[in-house]
Amino acid sequence: MTNSLITKKIIASSLKNLMETKSFHEISVSDIMQSCQMRRQTFYYHFVDKYELLGWIYKEETKENIEDFLDYEKWENIFDLLMDYFYENQRFYRRAFKVTDQNSFNQYLFEHTKNLYIKIIDELLTDKPIHISEANKNMVASFYSHGFVGTIKDWIEHHCSIQPSVLSSLIKEMIRNQLLLLEQTGNKPK
Repeated sequence: MTNSLITKKIIASSLKNLMETKSFHEISVSDIMQSCQMRRQTFYYHFVDKYELLGWIYKEETKENIEDFLDYEKWENIFDLLMDYFYENQRFYRRAFKVTDQNSFNQYLFEHTKNLYIKIIDELLTDKPIHISEANKNMVASFYSHGFVGTIKDWIEHHCSIQPSVLSSLIKEMIRNQLLLLEQTGNKPK
C-alpha cells in the first residue's frame, strides 16, 4: 500500500470516527485533521473538500466490499459480507445516508449493487432456457438495486434490528424466487 493510500485511509477513518457522534455537516476539515493528528495542509494534498473525502470513502469501501469480490466470490457470499460490513459500520452509514446534497451514498451503493445484480442474473441464467435482453437485464438489475439501497437504508435507520444473516438470507431468497418466476412465465429464447 502506498503512503498516499495509507494517509487517505487514516483521514477517512478520522471522518468515520467523528461521524459516529456528529453529523457530517457539523464536522470541519480542521476537526478531521485534528482527530487524526495531521496537518490541515495534508488534507488538501489528497482531497479538495470533505465531500470529496466522503465520496472517496464510499467508492473505496463499496469497491472493497463488492467490486473486488465479483470475479472470484459467489454472489451469495458477497451479500453475507455486505450485511456484516453494514452492520459493523451502521453508525457511520446512519449519518451518511442523511448527506443528500453532494456525493450521496445512495447513488454509490446503487451503481455498485447494480453491477452485482447483473452478475447474479448472468450466473443464475447459465444453462437455463431463458433469454433476457440486455435492456431488460439492466431494468431488472436497476429495480433490485433500488430495492436493495432502500432496504439497507431502512435497516440501518432502524438500528439493524434484524440480524445481518437473516436479512442476507431474505434478499438471496427473493433473488432466487425471481428466477423461478421468470422460468414459469415462459420467457423462452426466440
